[in-house]
Amino acid sequence: MKAYGYEKHGTPDVFQEYDVPKPEPASNQVLIKTIAIGLNNRERAERSGGFGTLSTPNIPGRDVVGEVVEVGDRVDQFVVGELVMTHTEHGYAEFVLGDLDATVGVPDGITPTRAAGLITPGLTAYKAVKYFGNIQSGQTVIVKGASGGVGSLAVQIATDLGATVIGIASSHNEDYVKSIGATKFVAYDQTDPAVELADTGDVVLNSAMNGAGTDDDVKMVKPNGTIVSVAHNSPTTDKPLNFVHVYPTDAMTDREALQAVIDLMRDGKLDINIGYKLPFDREGFVKGHQLLEEKHDGRVVIVAG
Repeated sequence: MKAYGYEKHGTPDVFQEYDVPKPEPASNQVLIKTIAIGLNNRERAERSGGFGTLSTPNIPGRDVVGEVVEVGDRVDQFVVGELVMTHTEHGYAEFVLGDLDATVGVPDGITPTRAAGLITPGLTAYKAVKYFGNIQSGQTVIVKGASGGVGSLAVQIATDLGATVIGIASSHNEDYVKSIGATKFVAYDQTDPAVELADTGDVVLNSAMNGAGTDDDVKMVKPNGTIVSVAHNSPTTDKPLNFVHVYPTDAMTDREALQAVIDLMRDGKLDINIGYKLPFDREGFVKGHQLLEEKHDGRVVIVAG
C-alpha cells in the first residue's frame, strides 16, 4: 500500500512516497481504508525535529476517517463497510488500524472531511473543557486562541454546557468567534486582554500555540479560579489559583471524547472550520505541512477518496 513519510528531519520536502505492507488487524482492531486525514501541528513539530524518535521510514499521522474493510475476531461494534473515525498511528497511509478504544462511527450527514478535521482538536478541546477544566453551567470561561482548531471547539463545547464564554483572538476573527457562541470577543491585536479581562474568568482555557502568555492568564483568572493550559511550564505567582496542564490521558478515553464531539456535530451544536483540502499524494502532504508552518485559517485535510 502507499504511505507517506520521511527518513530524516527537515522541511516539508523530506516527505517521500513508500510502498509498505498493509497492516493486519489484531483481535480488538479494525482495518480501515483511508478516505480523509487531518494534519496536526504535532506532526509538523515531529517532522522538523522538534521532538520524537525517528524510525525509518517514519510514517506519521493520527487522525483518519475511512471505511472498515476488515474486523478482528473480537470486534462486534463495527461492520465491514461502516464509516468510522479513529485516533491512530501511521495515519498517512492507504490503510490504517483502529483500536476499539479510539474509534467511533461517523453519523449520516457528516462528511469524512469534517470528521477528519475534528479528531485531534476535538479530543483536546473536549478533555480540556470536561476533564481538566471541569467547566460548569454559569461559569465565565475565557478561551485564548478562540479561532483555532482547539479553541473554537472549546468555545462551542463550553457554550453547550451553559457557560458564558469570552473569546480572545485576532480582530479579523471576531465575527467567526461570536458566531460559534462567544458572548464577548476581545481582539489581542487591538487591546490588552489581560487588562480588559483582569480577574474575570472562573476558568481561563489557553489553547494558543504552546500556551503562550501564561502571565496574562494569571491576570485574567479570578482569585481561586482555574487555568487550563497547553503550556508546559507552570506560572510563578502569589495569586491563589489552580493551574492544570492539558496532557494525554486515559482517565477519559479517546473513544468517549470522540463520541461526545461527533454527537455534538451530528446535533448541529459543533462545527469545525476546514480551510484546505489537499490530494492524497506526496505533493499534498508537502503542501499541507507547508501550510502548518505558516499562519493559516482552518484545518488542513488530505482527501484520499
